[in-house]
Amino acid sequence: MRRFGSLILAVALIYVLSVTNPGRSEYIDWVNHKTMDQSSNLLKRGILSIAGKSIFDAGTTKKDYVVFSVYKTDFTEVGMGKTTTIGILHQFIPLTGLEKSK
Repeated sequence: MRRFGSLILAVALIYVLSVTNPGRSEYIDWVNHKTMDQSSNLLKRGILSIAGKSIFDAGTTKKDYVVFSVYKTDFTEVGMGKTTTIGILHQFIPLTGLEKSK
């Protein structure tokens, strides 16, 4: 009986994680806001508010692992490096920060 309870708990956990796996559009919105918040240049913020979503959408790849997703975004078009982020439970956890390109 204990084994059955553990199985039910594991299935429930996998279900919750898969339902709360954030989508690509949520990630694009998040990364756009995060980049605008980090920018101190008014002109750059204006450009990101107008064209940021399309820039980030074009430079982002997503690998979906059902219970979480890994997003890799290339920021070289806006003068920054690359970032890798995990999306889980409707949250985004950056694995590599926004680095200045050389």
